[in-house]
Amino acid sequence: MSDWKKDDETLDELLNQMPKFTDHRSKEDVYNRVKQEVLGHEKESTKYSSRRIQSKWLPLVISIASIFLLTFLVSSYLNNDNSMKQYSTSEKMEQKSSEEESMQSMDVTENAAITSEESKTESSDDMSKMTSIMESYIELKPIDKRYAVYEGDLNGGTVFHFSFNENALTVPVTIIIPKEQVEADFPDMKPNSLQLYERYASLINEESLGFTEYHPYKGYFVADNQLLKHYLPTGHGYDTASGTSVPYWSSLNEIFTDFDSIALLNEDGSPLEWDQVGILDEPSKLEGSKGQHNYYNYRAQNGNIYLTPNFSASYETLAEAFSEMKNVDNDMYTSVIPSNITYSYEDREGTAVIKFNEPLDLESMEPNEATRLIEAFALTAASFGTEVKLENIVQEQWEIFNFENTLPTPLGPNGFIMSVQ
Repeated sequence: MSDWKKDDETLDELLNQMPKFTDHRSKEDVYNRVKQEVLGHEKESTKYSSRRIQSKWLPLVISIASIFLLTFLVSSYLNNDNSMKQYSTSEKMEQKSSEEESMQSMDVTENAAITSEESKTESSDDMSKMTSIMESYIELKPIDKRYAVYEGDLNGGTVFHFSFNENALTVPVTIIIPKEQVEADFPDMKPNSLQLYERYASLINEESLGFTEYHPYKGYFVADNQLLKHYLPTGHGYDTASGTSVPYWSSLNEIFTDFDSIALLNEDGSPLEWDQVGILDEPSKLEGSKGQHNYYNYRAQNGNIYLTPNFSASYETLAEAFSEMKNVDNDMYTSVIPSNITYSYEDREGTAVIKFNEPLDLESMEPNEATRLIEAFALTAASFGTEVKLENIVQEQWEIFNFENTLPTPLGPNGFIMSVQ
């Protein structure tokens, strides 16, 4: 008998001895497994700038796909190896499998291979879509000549409250997300602040805007009606000193404006122990947009000036908040009101009224300085849930402001318009 014929018979015997190998996983199982792995790694990662997101995540996605493929191949190899061992131990046993059974086994193996190939193709397509999302980035364009956002600025868009961090200070910002972008990312729903944060925070390049890379927060959040739960990992670092604790709490208040309170928990759900404070077994109040703040100038290291509360200080009354706007007890902030300008405050039938003691000529001020003065009064009044009217100003109109009426109510300070590339 020729060698090739012996080899052919040996191959037939081997096929008869092989177990019927099938991959019982459906395409949906394979797809969901890959998707869970990708999303799991995405949640655990810390955010870098938009360009670094592309370079960091693309190798990770490729690595996960490679691991999955390698696992599949190793599994197939081990099954084949086991089959060889079974053949060796039962070499002397009588062959009972018919040629039809052998062909059925080959059909099953072929079908499994086709199913696996289809699953890998579909998973590859899905990972390509995820990679495309990861490669996107957000461009924030500041609203020109103004320092607050108003209803008329939205054009059907959605307000996303955010917070920049610098030198243990926070700067609240108000981002307008265009209507088309919100509809694409949140079809048939109105997202809350947590959903907006989870979708966009990791795509904001804070360094490119001159601030520290701070977001997203460590751990993860869960919304329970108006209670927000933050599950923090061991060694999160937010409680190590006042320089980490203050911006953490300030930014939470600046971002999650539609929640009443927040509970800090360990990853196992138990109450968190905050350094120098103890166990936080009760939720903490979130002030939202009604934090009862007044506003000052803050010049960031990038040279831009923003309107922001003085270390998030709050006041019992609006009269006190307006009065303290001229006073600054540190060198981090400056007053929006020049030292030579004085004014009085009164509550006139539920409307806050600021009257300057001498006629105020806005033309005598630098234009942006004049705008900040006006909007700081409007933001302070809005923080107390009311409107304000400015009196004894030389000009009747300045930018969008008509001083015959109350000032429009700001939706938030320091406006930006989002552009997703």
